[in-house]
Amino acid sequence: NPGLTLLLASIAGMTAFGCYAQPQASVATPEPAARTSCDRDCLVAIADRYVAALVDHMPSSLPVAPGVKFTENLVPLRYGQQGLWQTVSGRRDFNIYAADTDSGNVVWIGIVRENDKPVMMAARLKVVNHRVTELETLVGRSALTGADKVEGPRPDFAQVEPEGERLDRKQLIAIANSNWEAMERGDGHAAPYAEDCERYDNGEKTTRGNSRAEAAADSGASPDDRSCFGQMNSGRFNNGNKVWPRRVWAVDREHGLVVGLYTPNVPGNVREIHLRGGKVLVADASELLPFTIEQVEMFKIVRGKISKVEVVLGPRVPYGMRSPFDMKTLWDPR
Repeated sequence: NPGLTLLLASIAGMTAFGCYAQPQASVATPEPAARTSCDRDCLVAIADRYVAALVDHMPSSLPVAPGVKFTENLVPLRYGQQGLWQTVSGRRDFNIYAADTDSGNVVWIGIVRENDKPVMMAARLKVVNHRVTELETLVGRSALTGADKVEGPRPDFAQVEPEGERLDRKQLIAIANSNWEAMERGDGHAAPYAEDCERYDNGEKTTRGNSRAEAAADSGASPDDRSCFGQMNSGRFNNGNKVWPRRVWAVDREHGLVVGLYTPNVPGNVREIHLRGGKVLVADASELLPFTIEQVEMFKIVRGKISKVEVVLGPRVPYGMRSPFDMKTLWDPR
């Protein structure tokens, strides 16, 4: 699969700190804090103020709490002074939001210009008493990108789900996590993919064709099946890959959205990848070393199925590297 091979092989970037241990199947699903006084409109407005402050190079225009915690691509930096704050040169009209009024988190996915080059990015803002206490960002500086040509955000992410069809928080998180179970096990049946499921990595569509219908006969693992189901069902990721941590950034029940920071870890010791159907894929040099991929994924869930997936694909980093916001789990096995 050329698109997924690019995902694994063509990402560049290096940062430091982290540790590693053996993987396990547990999943980080933080409980929401008490409902805040900042409703959806309030949270989205604060996200918009952040983007304006970033692009205008005016960090003081965003209401932040003293000692606000700020990271870019897993690294703690000085708020308003380092990283993209220094290199941003504009933005495109591309905005996707997930507002979690239970936890006080809001996520914005959009496209900015960094030294005049379009780049996808995601930001999580934790809002307490109408001030930002945490600002976690991921900038998709990857060779795999469509940020310069994507027309606009998929309208599905702004579609409000009928009140009677909305799932609860735990159900939505479980469905999003099933995508990673499917990936790790090489079994597309582990996740409920809608027939119209599409995935975009940094604006680039990396799926093709419809996923199998729920009642349809399993066609096996055709190398030509590049649907959401087919890619996960192929066994292409049977390279020791474990996705941990899986930290949810926001759950937006009104819009059926789950978005989080997910980090696939590839140990680099699997030389032959056994695909379904008996085919064996020889791993190339880019996979024969330990590494972690940092990515933010937003899942649009409709009637209990994964319909759309928007991904901000970050750089390849040292194996086992974690966000400072995950450091409380530093010594937990993964």
